[in-house]
Amino acid sequence: MGWKGVLGFDYGVVQAPLGPDISGPELAAAVANAGAIGLLRLPDWPAPDHVRGLIQRTRSLTEKPFGAAIVLAFPHEENLRVVLEEKLAVLQVYWGEFPKERVDEAHRAGVKVLHQVGNLEEAAKAKEAGVDGIIVQGREAGGHVIGQV
Repeated sequence: MGWKGVLGFDYGVVQAPLGPDISGPELAAAVANAGAIGLLRLPDWPAPDHVRGLIQRTRSLTEKPFGAAIVLAFPHEENLRVVLEEKLAVLQVYWGEFPKERVDEAHRAGVKVLHQVGNLEEAAKAKEAGVDGIIVQGREAGGHVIGQV
C-alpha cells in the first residue's frame, strides 16, 4: 500500500519540515502541487492566529492536501488546536511523545499522524499510540536531531 495508500498523496516523498522561516506556505504548496507531502513547519511558540494564517495562505496556493509539523518539546497546544480545527491532511510530530489520546483526537478531526522517532523504543510507543506512519531519523539528520543510530 505504501505512503500513497495510507495518506492519500500521489508520491511517498516527504518534504522535511525545515525551520519555520523556510518551510512556509510557498514551499509546502509547491511540494503538494507536485503530488508529494508538503509540510508547514509551525513555530516553537504559541501563535494560533499566525498558524491559521499560514494554513490559509497555503490553501490559497494549492488545492492539494498538505500538513504541518510540530516540535513537541516546545509549547504547541494552541498551534495543535488550529491544525485540528483546520483539518489538515497530516500532522508530523517529533521530539517528544504523542500519546494515544492525542492520536485519537487527531483522527477524529480527520488528520493523519506521522511520528518522527530516533530509536526503537520511541517507535514502539508511536505504534502503540496508533499513528499512521513512523519516520525514523538517524543521527545524520540536520536540525532537531534525536536519532543516534
